[in-house]
Amino acid sequence: MTDPLIQSYDRWSSELEQAHVMASAAELHGLIAGMLSAGVKADARSLLPVLYDFLNDGQALPVALEKQVQLLVDATAASLNQGDFSFSVLLPSDDDALFERLEALVEWSQAFLVGFAVQQTDLSLVSEDVREALDQLTEVTRVDIHTVTDGSKDENEEAYYLVLEHVRIMALCCFNEVGLKYSPQPPHGKTLH
Repeated sequence: MTDPLIQSYDRWSSELEQAHVMASAAELHGLIAGMLSAGVKADARSLLPVLYDFLNDGQALPVALEKQVQLLVDATAASLNQGDFSFSVLLPSDDDALFERLEALVEWSQAFLVGFAVQQTDLSLVSEDVREALDQLTEVTRVDIHTVTDGSKDENEEAYYLVLEHVRIMALCCFNEVGLKYSPQPPHGKTLH
């Protein structure tokens, strides 16, 4: 991530682990991006209660981590709002094993879909393009991360980057067609079961 407000995946992972948060850095960022893409206002007071429910069993985060999450919300909203398609997904670095990066990408996609569903519970109200983007993100969540060994390392790396770019574009599609249209809205509810 090039944005100084969005720290490295390893740093986020460490901070979440130290705070005993039950979610990964990818899940945190995916949930935030999904909620913003569904039209939830980029306001920590609106987002934090939902984040607490999904990421930390309803428990508040330590104050220092909460401030970092607020910065992540602001940075994610700013990144989504830029018209240059520079939005990036918070995932392990390219130096990490492909298995770890793919696992985090699946987690990010799952959390994005959950975040989107917090606000947009009736998909008949969104465009066909958004429904297709959500279907494609759902397909990413079905990737069997244990079968990545088929093919050469270069082929697997190339496939990963193609899927990553596709996920990024699908998230931007949702934000541009729904998030911008319905912003700013508070989340509908704290939990979705």
